[in-house]
Amino acid sequence: MTYPWIMGATRAFAIALLPIALLSAAHAGDAAARKIIGFSPDGRHFAFEQYTQLYDATEIVADIQLIDTGKDDFVKGSPFSIRTKDDDEREVDAVRAELMAKAKPTLDKLGITEPGTRFAGKPSMDLDEIGIYQMDPKPLAATQAITLPDGRKLLLTISDQALGKASCYGAGGRGTTGSIIVTGAKLQMSIDGAAPVTLAQDKQLPKRRRCVTAYGIAEVYHHQAKDGAQTLAVLVETVDAHEFHAGPNRRFMAVTTRLPKP
Repeated sequence: MTYPWIMGATRAFAIALLPIALLSAAHAGDAAARKIIGFSPDGRHFAFEQYTQLYDATEIVADIQLIDTGKDDFVKGSPFSIRTKDDDEREVDAVRAELMAKAKPTLDKLGITEPGTRFAGKPSMDLDEIGIYQMDPKPLAATQAITLPDGRKLLLTISDQALGKASCYGAGGRGTTGSIIVTGAKLQMSIDGAAPVTLAQDKQLPKRRRCVTAYGIAEVYHHQAKDGAQTLAVLVETVDAHEFHAGPNRRFMAVTTRLPKP
């Protein structure tokens, strides 16, 4: 099985793994916001948007990720992405509208309109607003416990795994390159106290996450189709030291799974 976060796809100890000392004197990056677009009626597809204005700059970056939940893989053509240039004076909402226009034919084709049920997590900072990311005092969440509508209790756990070093622009300070320790993620799920199963695990980092140093569970979404099939989408926030200025940025990825029948 391939994962979108592999292609593209913690508590205090996770933040300790972030090599802040290698980020020189500057630690501020930009924090993306997220918007959940939802599930298809059968739960086989899930979509969300993330967007931000780059720290201390005019560029805006945004993407919409569409995921096949049966494969935990991107739908063909996804992610839909936009990154503006310095001379583009549009506001964030205008850029997001252009992005939605690009993704809408695929979203409509898949029928992605159902929001599902949200289980609020404990993200490192507000999920609804873009802003400056300075490693908020709140730690990244290593676990999240939820109770499904059918009464089953789930425990999700995410952990970091060091995967060597990478040379990342901005990690050495504004306009410079620095070498940092990068990490992959291992996401596991236990149902009603049973032995955990691994939903996703990085063996190596894709280009999309080549400078990620830590992971946390931001929130979880659950969908139940008319035929009873249940789907879980775990939104994971990442700490990404790549590019744009002088410190880590917050980005998002999703891990999805079709749940076993009760």
